[in-house]
Amino acid sequence: MTLGVLTPPQLRALLDILIHHETYVEVQSFQFPEAIETYGWPFVDRDDKGRPAEPHGLSSSPLLQLLLSRLALGAPAVRDLSTEFWPVKFKGIMRQLGDADLSDSYEKGTLGTRKRLATAASVIHEAITRGLLTGISCHAVPDLHYAYDMQKAEDLARAWNDCICHLVYENLIDEIFDQLTHTEDLEAHSPALQAAVEYAQIYIATFLHHAFVLSAEGPYLLKLIENIHKLIPYTVIGQTLRVGNAASMINAMSKLFLSKVSMGAISNWIGLTSNAADGMNLMQRIVSLVLEWDASDFRKAAEKIKQDLESMPYYSAIDRHMASDRKQRELVRMNSIREQKSIVLAIFEAESEQLSESLTNRQHASCLEYYAAKVAIRDREHIIDVLCNSTPDLTTAIVLEGLGALDPMIRVVHKNVDLRKHLNALQGFLGDFIKTTKSKDNNSRSNSPTVKDFVKLLQRNRHLLWAYLHDFCSGCPDLRDTWRRWMNDTIKVFQQRSENDSHETNTYTHGKPRTANTVDIELDLQTTFNMLDDSQRKIVLEKIDVHSRYLTTLSEQSRLKMQRVIDDLHGRSSKDVEDTSGPGTFALKWQALLDGTLITPSLPKGPLRLGKDVKGLRAARRPDNQVTSDSSGINAAIPAQHSSTTPAPPDVSVVVGALGPQFKRMVANISREGLPNV
Repeated sequence: MTLGVLTPPQLRALLDILIHHETYVEVQSFQFPEAIETYGWPFVDRDDKGRPAEPHGLSSSPLLQLLLSRLALGAPAVRDLSTEFWPVKFKGIMRQLGDADLSDSYEKGTLGTRKRLATAASVIHEAITRGLLTGISCHAVPDLHYAYDMQKAEDLARAWNDCICHLVYENLIDEIFDQLTHTEDLEAHSPALQAAVEYAQIYIATFLHHAFVLSAEGPYLLKLIENIHKLIPYTVIGQTLRVGNAASMINAMSKLFLSKVSMGAISNWIGLTSNAADGMNLMQRIVSLVLEWDASDFRKAAEKIKQDLESMPYYSAIDRHMASDRKQRELVRMNSIREQKSIVLAIFEAESEQLSESLTNRQHASCLEYYAAKVAIRDREHIIDVLCNSTPDLTTAIVLEGLGALDPMIRVVHKNVDLRKHLNALQGFLGDFIKTTKSKDNNSRSNSPTVKDFVKLLQRNRHLLWAYLHDFCSGCPDLRDTWRRWMNDTIKVFQQRSENDSHETNTYTHGKPRTANTVDIELDLQTTFNMLDDSQRKIVLEKIDVHSRYLTTLSEQSRLKMQRVIDDLHGRSSKDVEDTSGPGTFALKWQALLDGTLITPSLPKGPLRLGKDVKGLRAARRPDNQVTSDSSGINAAIPAQHSSTTPAPPDVSVVVGALGPQFKRMVANISREGLPNV
């Protein structure tokens, strides 16, 4: 092989590097309002016919645009949203959240819930986008009735890949719809589908285990779900669903969750005012109550810290910094990172040299805790303001329009499906999930839920999903066929086109999404790589090879973990295994993103920390930092369990620097194809 020609494994590794980096950069960019302003379609001004008012420019978030335009915008109901939904209502919410200047993990000194959810979403989005860009390879149509061994990881993986191949290139979507129309037993379709369901269950269980057990913020997230579960009026909803007339039922449900009865709403309605604050509806009240409960705990923690009167000047300086504008706060943060000093020391130095020089280590530790509590309070207050107190109320407008788009479907489903039965099933599943996820002993690893526990949770409840899908497919044939047609059309975007296929592009303008062309993207990458000078190519190639070996290692570890979970399910587990995480390169990549997150130094001056240094720490939400029986361990500092054998991802910044900008332009041009014309 010559230095200028990349092999298929090298091209796969290069794509993995570039997609992984670009996806996370795009997700992070939404901390600022500029991200949604430069996103492009569908968040652009429209003319009176709903077309772009100006020619399409290149998106600043091309991978996200690709995902939205290729998969979501053509979906039933979504395609019926008004021309104002994306560029006015949804864009308005995103802009407000960007303007809110929510904190990040660096300032809080811990890996917060938003960071964990954002990195998880990034990794999932990355996997889907890779399929959109490269397509799904299927060299020969497999036999779905192969004798798969349900106790072997290799066979479960084979069954999954076989089903994906049939979904993309054959008629498995139609066969699944036909199966669910006639029976609730989806897995009776074929041995491949039965094994693929088992495979998917283990991966979903791994995700839940990672999010709620291995994550230090998992118990807090569980408590959040539990609080929402308690606040949802299931009985009232069930009674509302008894209404025979669908229009009356939808109207009653909308009134229950979305009506406002404040004085502002009344004065606006009768015309005395036009923009007075309307107050909150039930949906917003649930959101605000949950966030306010959490903020209240942080306030108590901050008030306890402030009892140290000797450090009051430092707390006052932090309060003044919190009240400063975004530009000033960002400048202090950048100084902290550049000069490798803690964020609170940077705050004090910006205010008074004398204040920073008199800081003791004890005071510094208290100030870090105080600042973390204050930014947590501020985050929650701003989220409540955006979602619940904004004028105009875009949150309610988005939900109302979504209900309007879904209205025809809701009417059909309400008429033909007993929704109360499935509401009860959902309530029961959430209760089972909460019970399963809670540790029996908050201070013991051995009593924490395992991947096996989550697999069994899914096994106990998956029939509830099959039952609903059967009722839907058998009772709503027209609606079933609408979703069947959309899925059959959309799945084609994952088909590969070779150089021998027609290069005529199918686009949404012509009624069909564009299919992937692996040859095009690989040729473009190869050409871009060849444009580097000899010394750059050599360095970049070395890093690509290292990353290729890293991916091979992750794949092998994932297989071993899958087999361990299967063995555990069949009573063959080894009691001395320390690593309790499940399979999936996505989980390892997710953890790598968290591990690489910058965290403020724990000392006034010292090296920056990373997420891996604080992954067992949780933000204290109670003033005494004690766990009550009702808190489900949200403050217990139990170190998260992760595999010590998992290799750290190699440093591929050289590859990103050399090829990242060109790759982004490639994707931006691809994502622009098929969008509505001017």
